[in-house]
Amino acid sequence: MYRITEECVSCGTCHSVCPAKAIKIGFPYVITNKCTDCGRCAEVCPVDAIVPGDEKKDT
Repeated sequence: MYRITEECVSCGTCHSVCPAKAIKIGFPYVITNKCTDCGRCAEVCPVDAIVPGDEKKDT
């Protein structure tokens, strides 16, 4: 599972490419437990704020 760090600038790029709709909009954005580990969000993040991690979110 991926997680979004505090470097997130809430630009929306990751949200728009997530096929599982697992990214919750906020500041910073949050990856929910709907994440399928595809990695698309990390590939497109302009500030490299999305990193692999095992932090699960129930939201």
